[in-house]
Amino acid sequence: MAEKGNPGDAVAIVAVPFPAQGHLNQLLHLSLQLASHGFTVHYAAPAPQLRQAQARVHGWDDEALHSVQFHDLGISAYVSPPPDSTADSPFPSHLIPLWEAYTADARAPLAALLDELSASYRRLVVICDIMNSFAVKEAVRLPNGEAFVCNCVAVSSATGNMDPGHRLLRENGLQFIPMDAYLTKEFMDYEQQRARAAQSISSCAGILANACRALEGEFIDVFAQKLAADSKKLFAIGPLNPLLDTGALKQGRRRNECLDWLDRQPPESWPISIFVVTGHHQAQMHNYSCICPHTSANQHPAN
Repeated sequence: MAEKGNPGDAVAIVAVPFPAQGHLNQLLHLSLQLASHGFTVHYAAPAPQLRQAQARVHGWDDEALHSVQFHDLGISAYVSPPPDSTADSPFPSHLIPLWEAYTADARAPLAALLDELSASYRRLVVICDIMNSFAVKEAVRLPNGEAFVCNCVAVSSATGNMDPGHRLLRENGLQFIPMDAYLTKEFMDYEQQRARAAQSISSCAGILANACRALEGEFIDVFAQKLAADSKKLFAIGPLNPLLDTGALKQGRRRNECLDWLDRQPPESWPISIFVVTGHHQAQMHNYSCICPHTSANQHPAN
């Protein structure tokens, strides 16, 4: 627990997300969760992405947002073209200029922020997206700093990336799709040459995953064993999004029909919902939902 009355002996946490919605959202939820437990939490990103994250977050009120200190990581101007709806891939390639500018420029203002906080707190913990290798480097250079990397994809996907033919994938009827099948070459070059996610893992103190044992228990064990071989720890900290507030039902709010449908499903079954979209809006976005008992899978058409 952070000791707010004595900053010199306290712990400060700095979240550094990658500037894309799914990444901004996960680290903001984590930041709000940590702040709700009394920790001093800072959230650092370029100004437009700070506004985006705060405007789109759900499940928290304004008071909760005020519990996190937001910092602008100033970056140089960049081209911001509209999405190309005619592109061969739906991947949001129009964001590449933003990501290039971010990786090139965000390190300096982040270093200044960490230097300031390092002088005031006993321990400085940086939680950054796996794409932000520069944030890991800035954290570990400090005598009281350490970095934890947040991996924003499913642990089952990370397991597939480690071993596409892993038995757990086969036993669960899952087929691993390699990243280069749905990411553009331009982005793959950016990730390997400038974002350098692999360097984030090698230098950090541990990996955080938005996963829970109820859904990915066996995959979590396998991935944790792999990381342990490299002296890294895996922390499954999901789900990060706020859970359903059952008290809201007592206040007369209408219950969502999806919850009624879930109540009608067989005992010991579990739902899977996959939204197949990776970039700009297309004429049709597919939503595949199903309930999977131990013996069969019953398809449920999405509305």
